[in-house]
Amino acid sequence: MNKTLLEITQTKNTGLSEVLVNWKNYDQKTFILSLAELKKRNVPVNEQIESLISDFSQNAGKPYEEIEKEFFETNGTKDYAEYVSENTKVPEKTDDEKLYLEQLRRLRIAQIEQQEQKQAKNDVLYGGLWFAGGLIVTIVSLSNGNGGIIAYGAVIFGGIQFFRGLSKSL
Repeated sequence: MNKTLLEITQTKNTGLSEVLVNWKNYDQKTFILSLAELKKRNVPVNEQIESLISDFSQNAGKPYEEIEKEFFETNGTKDYAEYVSENTKVPEKTDDEKLYLEQLRRLRIAQIEQQEQKQAKNDVLYGGLWFAGGLIVTIVSLSNGNGGIIAYGAVIFGGIQFFRGLSKSL
C-alpha cells in the first residue's frame, strides 16, 4: 500500500494525514515523503502528528530528522524540494524521437488540410445545388403569374455555403 511521488504530490492533505496515521501500513519512503509534502504545504504539525512522528521514530530506533536526512542523502538529494525536482524531470527526447514526432506532426497537418479541402469542395457543391434549386423553384413558381413560392431560405443558405466553401478552397 505504498505511494509513488506522483501520488503523494497529487493527494489532498487529508489523504497524506491518513498515511501518517496508518504509517505501519506504508513503507518508510511513503511516510517521509508524505510528511515532507505536508510541511511543504505549510500544514501545521499538531500534537497528533508529533505523536505519530515519535512512534515512527521509536519504531525505526533513531530520531526522525536523522531518518529523513539519511533517506534524502541515499537518494542523492539534500531535501524534499530537490528530491521532487530530481524525480519529476522529463527525460530529453533523442534525435530519432524528435524526428519521428516531427514527421507525425507534418502527417497530421497534411491530413487536416486534405480533410478541409474535401469539406470545402462539398460546401461548394452542395451550396451551389441549394442555391440553384432554390432559384429554380422560385422562378418556376413565379412564372405562372399567380404568385408562388419564394424559396429564399434555400437561396440564402446555398449562397452562404457556396461562398464559404469557395473561400476555404482558395
